[in-house]
Order: sequence, then structure tokens, then C-alpha cells
Amino acid sequence: MGTVFNIQRYCLHDGDGIRTTVFLKGCPLRCIWCHNPEGLDVKPSMSYNSDKCSLCGRCLSECKGRAIVDGRVVISRSECVLCGNCVHNCLMGANEIYGKEMTAEEVMTEVLKDRIYYKTSGGGMTLSGGEPSMQAEFALELIDIAASEGISVFIETCGIGSVDFYKRAVERNCVFLFDIKCVDSQKHKRLTGVGNEHIMDNLNFLFDNGADVIIRLPMIPILNDSDEDIAAACRILLENKGKYRYAQLMPYHTFGIAKAERLGKDSVFRSKDADDADKQRWREAFLKNGIEVKIS
Repeated sequence: MGTVFNIQRYCLHDGDGIRTTVFLKGCPLRCIWCHNPEGLDVKPSMSYNSDKCSLCGRCLSECKGRAIVDGRVVISRSECVLCGNCVHNCLMGANEIYGKEMTAEEVMTEVLKDRIYYKTSGGGMTLSGGEPSMQAEFALELIDIAASEGISVFIETCGIGSVDFYKRAVERNCVFLFDIKCVDSQKHKRLTGVGNEHIMDNLNFLFDNGADVIIRLPMIPILNDSDEDIAAACRILLENKGKYRYAQLMPYHTFGIAKAERLGKDSVFRSKDADDADKQRWREAFLKNGIEVKIS
């Protein structure tokens, strides 16, 4: 069994062709710009969207964890037992539980619905999150079933998993969408909560073992897009040229802010979406350092 918080069909940006992306719960990083805060905790989490709420009070039925105070719903998340009554009783869709326990077979039943599109487009299944390596055995079980069905697997990863996980995934011919969030380890720790020594060791392991790797560089204005940050990333890319397919920039967007608020979390970083001027500056800076990049 594994904990899944979304299965998204017909994805065009998570690897080759048309893909189904399976989002697994759990991530040890705490990136201050996190785009998928609903995937941070391994256990399910309650989301409440006040913009959809009509204050009808139906969600209070059999619930000790919430009340209407001063014309708004207040949730005591320490008392919430994730029973789901508020989800079923809400007529407006304001409540949602992120995270459902599923067997690998149940997940693959959904994935296999689009088998014909994988064959015609060169697509397949992508494991994302969260961080797939945090549910390593479940992820590998999904990979094995996909392989038996002739379906390719891409893994979106921040690189924090065990070497054993990456070794076993390489043996199964997975393609890795590998994030480099920041090259300087101390800065990486300030931005994500952990240093990047283990992450870079795993990346070098993939390079040394001939893995199929696509480098992804999340670009967050002000935080990790300085000339020094870009030059440091380019040094890594130049030193390992020929060991990865290409490098792809992943521009910052603000979707994570509202999702964090609905989960009762604070958004540490707030900014505007990366715009065309940001993307042009990044592209030129990489080219100046000898690296041509794609932009998601």
C-alpha cells in the first residue's frame, strides 16, 4: 500500500509524450517556495477552501474539530481525525482530504486507462510528489508493474532518497527528472531545510552509472537566480556534459501559496509569478556560461 494524493492524466510536461503522473505523499525537504505543499506530509491532510464555503454549517455535523466563529469556519487541526464527514457533507466542495491509501494494482488500473496514448505518443507513467523515494518500496512496485505492461517510467526527484532506491530504479531503466535547486550547500539548507551533499552524491551516482537523466532547475526570483547561482549551476552542467539529456528551467509560480493556506500552513515565500523578463534573463545568463536550456 502507498499514499497517493493525485493521479493526473494527460500530462504533457512531466516527461516524453502523453503521461499519467502519480503524486506520492511525503517529502523531507521544506522548500520555502514549495509548489505542492499537499505532498509534504506522508499522512493525509485536510484542505479547506474558504472561497468556496457558504457557511451553511453542514461540515459541523459530527465534527469536533471545527466551528463557525465570527462568521468564518475555524479548524482545529490537532483535533481533526480526517474522518471525511466534512468532505461528504459539503455541497460546495470547500473541503478536501489530500492523500488516499491505494494498492499498486489500484493505481495501475488508473494508469493503464491511457495505454493507447502512451503507445502513440511515446509517453507513460511519471512518479512525482512529494518525493517518490520516500515511499521507495511502493514506488518500485509501481515501476515493476509498469515494466511488465511495457510502460516507460519517469521519476521526478529532488535527489534526497537512498542510493539503493536510485540503484534499483536505474536497473529498471527509469528516466530521472532530477532537481538541482541550489549548488551551494549552505544556501540549499537555508532554502530547503537540508544541505545538498547527499543529493549531489546521488546525482553523481546516476551519472557514473549511465542513467537517463534530465536536469531540472527550479528558478525562484530573488532566492536562487542570481548570476552567481546560475554560474555555479552551469559549472556542474559543463563538467557533466554528455551525461544528461538536457537542462530545463522550472519557473516559479504562485499556485502553492493558496494551497498552503487551505492546508493551514504558512507560505514562507511570496512573490509574483516568474515573467517573460525573468525567463529571458535566465536564458541569456545560461548561454553566457555555455549552457543552452529549455524552459518549462
